[in-house]
Amino acid sequence: MNLVGIDFSINSPSFCCLKDNNYVWGSLTRSDRTEDSLKKNSKKPFFVLGDMENLRFIFLNKKELPSEYSERERIKIEYFLEIVDNLWEAIVNEMGDEPFRVAMEGLSFSSNGNSLVDIAMATALLRERIINKIGVENFHVFSPTSIKKFAVKGNAKKDELYYALVDLKEEGTNMNELTQVLAENQEEWITPKKVINKPVDDIVDATWILLFLKNNLK
Repeated sequence: MNLVGIDFSINSPSFCCLKDNNYVWGSLTRSDRTEDSLKKNSKKPFFVLGDMENLRFIFLNKKELPSEYSERERIKIEYFLEIVDNLWEAIVNEMGDEPFRVAMEGLSFSSNGNSLVDIAMATALLRERIINKIGVENFHVFSPTSIKKFAVKGNAKKDELYYALVDLKEEGTNMNELTQVLAENQEEWITPKKVINKPVDDIVDATWILLFLKNNLK
């Protein structure tokens, strides 16, 4: 099975691809910091994960939005298109021309006001590209609770999903390339308040989305 799991957000979307039993992970970061700045600390994810052969980083500049309403809304659409196009292009490059399936989480309604509107608009742009490429029958949307329940439990926290992935054993694939790095760096990448360093939390989420899709298809 050729599969893709996408954990989508506006600032730090990530993906996990499985093709011919080989995993590739990717992360897009939209930040006002430079790539060199993000990779400066040798103990942090951007530096450590940069050495992984099967992990792709994409960096986009985060710019100040105009204060005028109409101009701000126009610029936001340009930002969303840039994010979606870069993310989807990276996924298609990994998957090639063979048929594949894509899974995402449904929208989280815990977001409020403009944040929910923005993520909904950006998500719609991505879903349109997915459907045009693979067809609606190969696109899956799962509730966040169902994915967490599959991984650990329905109300699992980010650190619990991290630890569950570290403990995952999967034969015949290169999953251990990621889980080993997560295990070796868990004390550094999970803060005392159980916050996971970016973009590791999103990469973990994307991986569980793919694994849930794989389990459902089986």
